[in-house]
Amino acid sequence: MINGSADCAWEPLSRRERLPCDRFKHAAVLYNGFVYIHGGRQDYLLGDFWRYSIALGQWEQLPCSRQAPDKLEGHSMVAHEDVLYVFGGMVDFGANRQNTPLWMFDIGTRKWYELKSPEGQEPRPMNRKGHSAVVYQSGMFIYGGYFDIEGAVEEFWVFYFDTQKWSALSPRTRGLGPGPRHGHSSVTYNAALYLFGGLKNMAEQNDFWRFDFRRHNWSNIKTSSGPPKMVGHASVILRGCLWIVGGGLPSRTPTNNLWQYNFTARSWKKISRGMDGMDCAKMYHCVIAVGCKSAHHGGSMDTAESDTEKHCSLHRWSSNKVAIMSNSELIEMKTFKERPVTPVLCSCSFSSTARTDERHLLASYENESFTYLEDEMEADYQQTDLQSETVAQGEEVLLVLGGKPLSRHCKLSMCQIKVGVTSGIH
Repeated sequence: MINGSADCAWEPLSRRERLPCDRFKHAAVLYNGFVYIHGGRQDYLLGDFWRYSIALGQWEQLPCSRQAPDKLEGHSMVAHEDVLYVFGGMVDFGANRQNTPLWMFDIGTRKWYELKSPEGQEPRPMNRKGHSAVVYQSGMFIYGGYFDIEGAVEEFWVFYFDTQKWSALSPRTRGLGPGPRHGHSSVTYNAALYLFGGLKNMAEQNDFWRFDFRRHNWSNIKTSSGPPKMVGHASVILRGCLWIVGGGLPSRTPTNNLWQYNFTARSWKKISRGMDGMDCAKMYHCVIAVGCKSAHHGGSMDTAESDTEKHCSLHRWSSNKVAIMSNSELIEMKTFKERPVTPVLCSCSFSSTARTDERHLLASYENESFTYLEDEMEADYQQTDLQSETVAQGEEVLLVLGGKPLSRHCKLSMCQIKVGVTSGIH
């Protein structure tokens, strides 16, 4: 059966392979064409470990050993030189509170290793949840997080991959940055870390911060308009732009936030996806950028690695953070759903048909910098099979994995947002 409207059409497609269950507060990373996903929460804590082939569109459950992480939520995962690094997320009780939970997964050997720091011999971060983690050069940078009893912290740490040592940055920046924070997002771009939103002392924020890796200082980025206060969103770099997807306020339903920040113009734009109420209205989800000049190495991109940008291919990405799009560009979204007994794949494409002067859309705070993307075509019903639902080489997309609210069909919810489609949909 085909369901459709003037702006959207979709068709269920059968899926038979084993799939991970839906979840939120999980961790994910994209490395060399594979999405790795670990843990999170459904109605209970999860400790399973999966990978998804972008080229084949197939899931595979990876083995866990005694050295593998336990059931975790609100943790982070980044990738560096064929190794995945998982930090934080342990249940917050006595014995765990003083631990430094850090695990490494060797992609080549498929083996887990837990890195244990000797007590009292060096400074190191303790267990936490809701922090952010990104990679810059040879280090993993961790900001904020919370302890169930003590609340949020403003700690800022770096873990050096080559020496496997921790170093605290917060003593040098205390009181000069975002402050105690969790539920925020972070990315790196051009030798800087960019942090947005989250909870500060239980109050939602929409402030925007930049940490200069060279000067080791924070600066607050002020703009005339931008995203509203939000928690549990995700940020990522694609096309040299910062994208913010999903999020919302803890006491309300997640929103369909889709914003870009133009680093050159220093301005925000809200992007219309042509349709509300889709599964991309999520909180505590993960977002992956795939395609030309997409983010890699833990959601980060740096000029030192610009050679990677010369190739239009799959790049690396991490979990839990613009050139302004021209009028000829379009965003296309696809959602993937499975039923509990007979799994299905649901694909959806749409385009906006409104042609409105941007200046007329500034009537309220919610509509500031709101832009409809000028349509170059009509969305049409897609005659497609399972194999065609994989991401094509060089195709630029944002993949949204899991998040609240959970899928009614219990299988992992997946939403694909195509960026910059300039030809017709077939």
